[in-house]
Amino acid sequence: MTMTTRTIVSAAGLLLLCAARAAAQQPPPVRQLGPITAVSKDSLSSVTAAVQVAGGRVLVNDILARRVVLYDSTLGSPTVVADSASGLANSYGSRPGTLLPFHGDSALLITPAALSMLVLSPEGTIVRTMAMPPSGGALPALIGNIFGTPGFDARGRLAYFSPVRMQFRGPPPSNGPMRLEPPDSALIVRFDFATRSLDTAAAIRILRTRTSMSRDDKGKINLTMTAMPPQTVDDWAVTSDGAIEVVRGRDYHVDRLNPDGSWTHLPRMPYEWERLDDSAKSALLDSTVTETQAGIDSMQARLQRNGPMSAGGASVGAAPREGDRGAGGGGFVIITQSRPGPGGEGGGGGGPGPATTISMPAPKVMRADLADVPDYRPPFRQGSVRADLDGNLWIRTDKIVGGRPVYDVVTGQGQLADRVQLPPFRTIAGFGPGVLYMGVRDSVGVMHLERARVR
Repeated sequence: MTMTTRTIVSAAGLLLLCAARAAAQQPPPVRQLGPITAVSKDSLSSVTAAVQVAGGRVLVNDILARRVVLYDSTLGSPTVVADSASGLANSYGSRPGTLLPFHGDSALLITPAALSMLVLSPEGTIVRTMAMPPSGGALPALIGNIFGTPGFDARGRLAYFSPVRMQFRGPPPSNGPMRLEPPDSALIVRFDFATRSLDTAAAIRILRTRTSMSRDDKGKINLTMTAMPPQTVDDWAVTSDGAIEVVRGRDYHVDRLNPDGSWTHLPRMPYEWERLDDSAKSALLDSTVTETQAGIDSMQARLQRNGPMSAGGASVGAAPREGDRGAGGGGFVIITQSRPGPGGEGGGGGGPGPATTISMPAPKVMRADLADVPDYRPPFRQGSVRADLDGNLWIRTDKIVGGRPVYDVVTGQGQLADRVQLPPFRTIAGFGPGVLYMGVRDSVGVMHLERARVR
């Protein structure tokens, strides 16, 4: 074979290799979720989490109604497992709780109001009560939120998001505006129940926020909140084999903390990146301001219509609107926090002490800067990653097809194996082997639980 022939053959081989790699990097086509096989008939206020237990039965956390309901395998014959009524042995409590899969076919209900965790059998009975980890300000994180759902690793340690410590910058409000800027990273921690010890599992990149507070000459507090655009963040989940997997938003890959404690940095996954020029960034900033202001106005309207709600140990309500408050005519938001009296929380009784009431105005929404917008639209947002029972991650991406988001299904080897769309207006509540549970609100406002096959 001549030198020229060898060169041609080598070049052809290189081209074939590049073509094969390019084909391997193409994401799979988007498909629709498998058929819906069961629908609950009774009324639910919300479907926050669904945990399948033995016999195909399902425990559902109705967080708005503050109750846990057990359904049979047909999603019928509902039984209340944890009740919203107070003073009962199975009281849910006055604060939001979270429902998690536990060892075997049991489930765990975390009830921050009682500072305890209830182990639920497949029959819906409370078989054991466990003490919660030391809070250290972490109780809101244990109920599950946009920063991920707690889960148990391969050694039985509870992994959860560690709250960010707020940082105040600038002089106190009496001398000028005080800026509140949390850091842009946080930790995933693990609590060992046997040793009552806490350690750090991983660090993740989180949303940045920017708020300032000042007082006018009459001592009235004024709040300013910057409407931050979608940002490049990380997200995480505990997989069915007890690994902790962190999805990195910057280059869209998975870092896997294996059950043996070692890290595996998996390869980048294919994604259709969208570059944002200055015009697209400006439009995104404007839409974010509009969306943020609408959210604040909607929250005030709900509080005035439905009354105060509990959040993080506080009762949050709204005062009557004043026409000169904010762009949307918003009024004050009232926050009332009860303090334990003598012998109260941790003291074995005594009842609540005096309440502290803080009146705060609705914040004025400000537009962020172009520099706050990433050059590429982020692939996902915080709280978008869920783990199924088959070892996969389901990532709700920012890719929209036909008005609905696309879920990337990623294997334990970090490979993008599937791309799935849910039916309209559905949200994922949980998984069973080969099935997915969803919450959906019908045309008259009734919430239902649905079960669908993945394929």
